Amino acid sequence: MCRIMNTVIKTYRHTALMYLIILTTMNTACRESMHQVSRPQLGTIINLTIIADDTTAARASSAAFDEIERIEKLMSPVSREGDVWRINASAQFSPVTVSADTFLVFDAAQGVSRESGGAFDVSFASLAQLWNYKSEHFIPPREGAVRSMMPLVDYRNIILDASKRTIFFRRRGMKIGLGGIAKGYAVRRAMEILKEKGVRNAIVEEGGDLLVMGSKYGKPWVTGLRHPREPELLMAIAMPDGESVATSGDYERFAEYKGKRYHHIIDPRTGYPAETLASVSVLCNDPMLADVWATALFVMGRDAALKVLEKKKDISVILVDKDMSVAASRRLKENITLFVKGDICWI
Repeated sequence: MCRIMNTVIKTYRHTALMYLIILTTMNTACRESMHQVSRPQLGTIINLTIIADDTTAARASSAAFDEIERIEKLMSPVSREGDVWRINASAQFSPVTVSADTFLVFDAAQGVSRESGGAFDVSFASLAQLWNYKSEHFIPPREGAVRSMMPLVDYRNIILDASKRTIFFRRRGMKIGLGGIAKGYAVRRAMEILKEKGVRNAIVEEGGDLLVMGSKYGKPWVTGLRHPREPELLMAIAMPDGESVATSGDYERFAEYKGKRYHHIIDPRTGYPAETLASVSVLCNDPMLADVWATALFVMGRDAALKVLEKKKDISVILVDKDMSVAASRRLKENITLFVKGDICWI
């Protein structure tokens, strides 16, 4: 009996030791660490920050970049295999059938256009050719040229048919661009892919706009907002799980002519750059909506934006006026740390 017991004990000890060795090896191989991967996409740099083991991080980041590339091909106006190119080429003649992704983005854009009274309008692209900010010899377009294009800018002339998933222009010559919303959708889809691949803590960042998942080793992710006029941060924000932030500002892309700054955010209702604010940051749980509302509220200006925010309780904002005064949603009070002098007006 004792001999049998000794054999059992030795076997148990041997098995336990083997289990300990295997477990230690697995823990070493699967230890989670922070991975940062970047790739030029969507006309900017996409940055992924992932806390995971090496294998999961590599597979997940590759899949996320592939998804962003797919969306870029669908929604880039210069991709001949994409929906936006086909819409601009043919929707003025007959309805164009589009992918589920493109229709979803269009539908969301049209909803914000209605809520904002046209402050956001994908048909602004009809004006884009007049404002060539990249030219070394920038000259603002003549008033007559802008006025002649304005009849083509009206979201109400874009007809969506959900049953057939088609898009049609009621006015010939119209063009659309999804630059103010598609990037946010790409960020959302990239994070969904990361989650599907087993990642639980990550940041997807595109040109300063981002979405977070989980935390940074148990502490909230923290992001900084750029000062519109100085080469420094305006403030830092602690981001809870699932939160996104998008910023529209007059400092992102602009040109100067005779001492005046002309930035790239066009008011679709006037045909000229919006002139009321320096920057708007929107925080909510959907980067697509954060993206589109940042543009819409920037165009609307402070007073009109505040009226909209009285009804929209699902988004928070940080508004920076031309004089650098700051107003922010009250719910952000515990999440914001200022890096510059001054006070915040809580709204």
